[in-house]
Amino acid sequence: MNLAVNISPAENISRDLLAQALNESRDGITIVDARQQGFPLIYVNEGFEKLTGYTSGEVIGKSYHVLFGADTEQPEIASIRAAIAKGQGCVLTFRNYRKDGTMFWSQLSLSPVHNAEGTLTHFIGIQKDATDRMLLENHLSTLIYTDPLVGISNRRHFEERFTNLLHVARRIHSGMSLMMIDLDHFKQFNERYGQSAGDECLRMVGDCIAKTFVRTSDCVARYGGEEFAVVSFSFDIEGLRQHARKLCEQVRMLSIPHSDSPHGVVTISIGGVHRLPNRDTTEELLIELANQELLSAKRSGRDCVHVVG
Repeated sequence: MNLAVNISPAENISRDLLAQALNESRDGITIVDARQQGFPLIYVNEGFEKLTGYTSGEVIGKSYHVLFGADTEQPEIASIRAAIAKGQGCVLTFRNYRKDGTMFWSQLSLSPVHNAEGTLTHFIGIQKDATDRMLLENHLSTLIYTDPLVGISNRRHFEERFTNLLHVARRIHSGMSLMMIDLDHFKQFNERYGQSAGDECLRMVGDCIAKTFVRTSDCVARYGGEEFAVVSFSFDIEGLRQHARKLCEQVRMLSIPHSDSPHGVVTISIGGVHRLPNRDTTEELLIELANQELLSAKRSGRDCVHVVG
């Protein structure tokens, strides 16, 4: 590959020196061929080998996707693909996996390379191990973004994640689903069984919802009081309905006694909306639509699902 570097004659840096500098960089440096199908790796330096555990011989000719493992639904990966499709660069941090399967956080700076005619020929990636920084940030985020009672995301975290996921969905033209979930007759439950029982009920239902939506692109949160919210990629409207009905069933199967409920156990109502977002699609619009469907579900007798497409 021809690396063009703008230097003065006095500097007179040789190609051998440039190659040695790239190879001995502590950061992982990769080059992929944008002219070949699958964008195969054509160069990795020693920093990459030390960071990932892969030798150059094991990855040359293969896709960078080897580092994604089975964790391929991260929103950042969709952002990488969208940037590559447009011939653009990007800087982001996401999970990678070493040859031995251990996870590390990678901060990747990806830049396009063009030839003299302006044609895109390659991408160069500079990769840093961001694990220590991310662990610290995640610890602080846990304190800031976790509901202390239920142990899942709080409303603040949900709103930030919702904004980010909506931005990604617009960019990659992905469908997006939102559900608003409310415990039925919860005021009566608290009055009859007491606040401690109410708190335990919220924890059990919140845990049930979180275990139902486990993809990295899912965000489950306690939205306020006895209301929960879920935002997710890719469900079509029928898939959303099926998933929501299954969740209602799973909450019933918790068998939390509720003598003021016609079902005798704690149940939930769900309002949902599925959209392929465009520029006019806002968080406020989707939440308003989902809440309207939640109200319809409650008016229909509760313990049911109303979803609009």
